Amino acid sequence: MAVATYSPHNAHSVPSPRGTVLQRPFQVFVIAADLLLIVLCYAVASELYLAAVASPTDGTSVGAGLIVGIVFVAIAYFQGVYDTHRLLNLTWQLRKSIIIWLVSLTILAVAAFLLKSTDNLSRGTVIVFATIGGVGLIGLRFAWQFVLGTSFAKGRLVDRKVVLLSLKPLDFTSNRFKDLHKNGFDVVRHFVLGADSDDSRWDRQIRDVIRQSRAADVDEYLLALDWNELPLLQKLGQYLRAVPQPIRLLPDNSIADLVSRPFLPVSGTVAIEIQRPPLSVFERLQKRCLDVGVASLALVTLMPLMITVAILIKWDSPGKVIFRQSRRGCNGRPFEIWKFRSMTVWENGQTVTQAKKEDPRVTRIGRFLRMTSIDELPQLWNVIRGDMSLVGPRPHALAHDNYYDELISNYVYRHHMKPGLTGWAQVNGFRGETPTIDLMEKRVEYDVWYVSNWSIWLDLKILTRTATALMSQEAY
Repeated sequence: MAVATYSPHNAHSVPSPRGTVLQRPFQVFVIAADLLLIVLCYAVASELYLAAVASPTDGTSVGAGLIVGIVFVAIAYFQGVYDTHRLLNLTWQLRKSIIIWLVSLTILAVAAFLLKSTDNLSRGTVIVFATIGGVGLIGLRFAWQFVLGTSFAKGRLVDRKVVLLSLKPLDFTSNRFKDLHKNGFDVVRHFVLGADSDDSRWDRQIRDVIRQSRAADVDEYLLALDWNELPLLQKLGQYLRAVPQPIRLLPDNSIADLVSRPFLPVSGTVAIEIQRPPLSVFERLQKRCLDVGVASLALVTLMPLMITVAILIKWDSPGKVIFRQSRRGCNGRPFEIWKFRSMTVWENGQTVTQAKKEDPRVTRIGRFLRMTSIDELPQLWNVIRGDMSLVGPRPHALAHDNYYDELISNYVYRHHMKPGLTGWAQVNGFRGETPTIDLMEKRVEYDVWYVSNWSIWLDLKILTRTATALMSQEAY
């Protein structure tokens, strides 16, 4: 048996237990810090509000703050917020903390109403408390990020010591393995088993693996298998039944994609979803409410800007202000997309040439409009009309649809959802010109992933990333 030892830092022959020594005390410390912060924020909020309204008080009660604090840390604990490896995931921490904070405040309000104790709670204090408490929790997450970002902390706050088993040597620089330590796995042993070994040799190999793993006091086993190695999974699992620790599969991309899909129990087995069904009524309602709400607010807010742009376009070059072009929407339904005119041509036929960088057809004001994506703002009207959504696969000219539909097998899958002002492909760098088939295939790949994995949270994430990336786009 070939035996290799791997560690994210240096190879060990003998594992160090230091990773688990500090876990539990540190988790208790983080929980206590959150609870203390919330109680202190309530006390400060109470004092600030009473001082602002010049109301005399004999003392500040922190009972409501303590209740909110206990509820917050309880929910956060069961949601895995205090897992040490997750404390380094700042975006995840911020999202979870804000949601749990709002839930905790809601529980306080409901409990006060049911217990008929709302008279004992100052609405002003609760509002101030909600604000400074939320800010405090966010600030504390940034503090943990700074403290735990040191190599000293990373080396000592690891959740699980694991043994990694594979049937061939592994590339630990690949995305599949390089973040194991960051995500709480301290790989103290890596064993490469012989895939073509007979049963007696496998028996000896597994016995040696188990013996060394017990000496290392590991917490679990990871099996790194590829799709073509799946027939050996059951055999390997039978040999590892002798160990009491959990055994997990670390799949390749093909297996990971399959097991991440929804499934339906069928007669003692399961039917795995290969293609997502259309959005449910509730999901369509969610998406439509987001579209109409944000698009209406944006139209009202940006109306002065849009009027100014219209005047500049008319002054810069002759022609209409609004450019209309036929596109295909959900299920291939045709519609007319609206854009501010940014070019001197008006192509809407069987041949449409994509705009390129330094394209001479682009007007002076049009180059700025494209750089800032202001030329897309009239599509807010398409969103309100229901032809488009804020987020979805970007619609292409009919000539491009007909061309790429013949070359890219999954291209038609983009039409399973309304086209969008922005999309998953755009925020991942596939915006603008696609001069090669490879680039269009990559854009389609991102669009198909979005359609298959849609959620309202994904839409919000894409909108946020779009807003922050607009100013860094190059003109074309």
